[in-house]
Amino acid sequence: MADYKHISSLMERIVHKYNQAENRKRYYGTDLLLSRTEIHTVVEVGDHSGLNITSLAQRKGITKGAASQMIYKLVDKGLIRKEVSPVSDTEVCLTLTEAGQAAYEAHQRYHAQTNNLFFTTLREMPEETMREMEKLLTEFDKILDIQMKDPK
Repeated sequence: MADYKHISSLMERIVHKYNQAENRKRYYGTDLLLSRTEIHTVVEVGDHSGLNITSLAQRKGITKGAASQMIYKLVDKGLIRKEVSPVSDTEVCLTLTEAGQAAYEAHQRYHAQTNNLFFTTLREMPEETMREMEKLLTEFDKILDIQMKDPK
C-alpha cells in the first residue's frame, strides 16, 4: 500500500526548499546582492529594452506604483537607466546599464547551469516514469489552483 502521507510530506518539503532557494539573495555578475524580484526586473528590462514603467507593470502583473518603486531601487543600485522616450517627453524608457547587463548575463548563465542539472536528471528517467510524474504534477497544479481561489 502506498504511503500517501510520506509522498505528501516529501512534496511539501520540496516546495518549501524550492521557495527558500528562490527567495535567497544572490550575486549576479556584480558586487550587489539581488533578490529574485530585483533580478527578474533586470531580466525583463534586458529582454525588452526601452519599455516603460506601465509596460513593465503589465508584463510582471504588478501595479505601476510597485514597478516604479522597484525601478527606483535598481536605478539607485546602478543596474537600470531611465531615459526620456523618443516618442513622448512624458514617458520614460528603461535600459540596462553596464552593470545591469552583467547581472542579466550572469542570471542567464545561472539558469542554464541549474536547468542543466535538472534536465540531466529528467533525461535519465524512464519514459513511463516521466509520464506518471507529469500526471502527478498536473494534478498537483490543479489542486493548488483550487486552493488559491478558496479563501477558507
